[in-house]
Amino acid sequence: MKSGRYRKYFFGIKKKAVFTISLIFGIIFFLTYLGIDKVVKENTREFLTEQYSYLNDKVLGSFGGLYEELNSLTADFITNDYVQKTLTNQQITAADKEMLEKTLSYYNKSFLDSYLVIDNKGNLYSQRDVSLDMEKFRRSTIYKSLGEDYSKTKILWTRDVIFGTNKMSFFAVRYIHEMNSVHDAGVLILKLNEQVMGAVQESAVDEELAYFIVNPNQEVCFKKLPESMGENWQQELEQVFPKADGEYDTEAEMQQEGQKKDHILLSNNLKHGILSGKTDEKTQFTVITYAPGSITNQIIREIQLVMGLIFGFMYILTVLGVAAFTDKLTRPIQYLSSTMRAFDDSKLEEKVALDTNTELDFIGQAYNKMTVKVKSLMNDVMHKEKELKDSEMQTMLYQIRPHFLYNTLDTIYMLARIQKEETIMKMTQSLSKFLRINLSNGRESIAVSQELEHVSSYLEIQKIRNADLFQYEIEAEQGIEQLYVTKMILQPIVENCIKHGFRDIYSDGRIWIRAYQEEGYLCFTVKNNGTVIGQEALVQLNRMEKVSMEEMDQLIQKRQGGFGICNVVKRLRLRYNHQIRFYYEAEADGTLCVIKIKLEELENEFVPTGDSINEER
Repeated sequence: MKSGRYRKYFFGIKKKAVFTISLIFGIIFFLTYLGIDKVVKENTREFLTEQYSYLNDKVLGSFGGLYEELNSLTADFITNDYVQKTLTNQQITAADKEMLEKTLSYYNKSFLDSYLVIDNKGNLYSQRDVSLDMEKFRRSTIYKSLGEDYSKTKILWTRDVIFGTNKMSFFAVRYIHEMNSVHDAGVLILKLNEQVMGAVQESAVDEELAYFIVNPNQEVCFKKLPESMGENWQQELEQVFPKADGEYDTEAEMQQEGQKKDHILLSNNLKHGILSGKTDEKTQFTVITYAPGSITNQIIREIQLVMGLIFGFMYILTVLGVAAFTDKLTRPIQYLSSTMRAFDDSKLEEKVALDTNTELDFIGQAYNKMTVKVKSLMNDVMHKEKELKDSEMQTMLYQIRPHFLYNTLDTIYMLARIQKEETIMKMTQSLSKFLRINLSNGRESIAVSQELEHVSSYLEIQKIRNADLFQYEIEAEQGIEQLYVTKMILQPIVENCIKHGFRDIYSDGRIWIRAYQEEGYLCFTVKNNGTVIGQEALVQLNRMEKVSMEEMDQLIQKRQGGFGICNVVKRLRLRYNHQIRFYYEAEADGTLCVIKIKLEELENEFVPTGDSINEER
């Protein structure tokens, strides 16, 4: 029932055309949209990655500028006369120490929190009271970071074990060398406050991005986050960036997070955003810029929206265009359809008029020709019906005539018998059998035995007419007598034997007739020992089973007696289609004619059930 409603709803060329073409274009648009969308996403992400990488380089440049400023500051500290004096063998006085501390205090930088000078003899010089265990100091991260480089400033993000705060802080450290002689080096330690990243923070101009700086140990020492941070990518950031050491709750948590750092910070394909990072070669600090998904996806969504609107508009235009085109195309089809549905014999004179400049015009012309032919056929049918009625009337009249003829022949036969006229008796009896089988109550098919009796009656009459001209033999294979075949197929063949085969003799003619089965065929052969058939006639007769009905009449010239043969072949072909064989053979002692009919074709023959030829008297 649902299928029926579906078919009814989608009935009509226009609906099917609009639906099919719209579906095809919809699939094409959809696949094109997906392909373009993928390319746009990749290109947009690549473009944004390059843009954010540029911003990252800008922040990295600001951090590099900070390093140069610190490097210059440490150089000023090192070249200070009083600092240099602490490295010599001279004993520094209290006045020198006071002047040293006062002089160093003049280097007033907003980001400088505290300084500490450790000379090569282990003395400490600072504006604060600092007590330092030198053995522990040499084991600290600050001292180890100096390494073997005696002239390079090192920036560190590490825990404050010098000035007693025990918090994570920035430090600038450098060896101090005596410039005029060779002595052991001292150490300069500058503790920096949060303002040291002021210039870096100002360089992070895009307020929608997140900025991070991590030290070589992958510890976050600076971060700047946007005020409106989405919850999704904020959770992602917590997974990507480890906490500062001071933010860990336990030592175990710090160690666990430390195992994740190297792997996480190498990732540049986050689910919700774009991560860009670059390392400063001098300090080995890494600047990382993170663009959240709320920004990148918003740009992509805007592009997708524009693409969707364009493709949607194109699809709507396509559907409307298809609907308009199919409407123009189907309007004449609907006109033809309604005309044909309303067609009856009262509208044979009506013609369809189409001028679409398409193949539909030929359909309209064909329809007009069809109505003319239908009208002509109806007239022919009416005429045939009248002829059929007349024929039925004549048939009823002719049914009386055969009985009159048979009774008349029987009377002649009885009178000849009374007068003891054997020849007349024999001829009358043969003629009566010949005519009875020939008419056979109007049936087309008769038994093989009756066909052989029919040709035998004909030969008996011909023997009386042509005394001593020929003798004949008829032989039938047992079991085939009751097969039914088309009647009067042997008599024309036999007639040709007498008329053409015996035209040059006056006696001793012989005719042999055989009926038998062979390889699925019912076979009849008729042979005579008269004049052998000519080659030209042989070729023409043997072509008749293959050429068309119209060509048959052209092969045989009627004045040469070929009409009867042609009639036999036509009736055999009409009755049994192409399941027959008919041919002549020229032999040394005469001419042979062969007729073969497929046995399976004989199964369709009508077999009479109640009447027989002998009951027609």
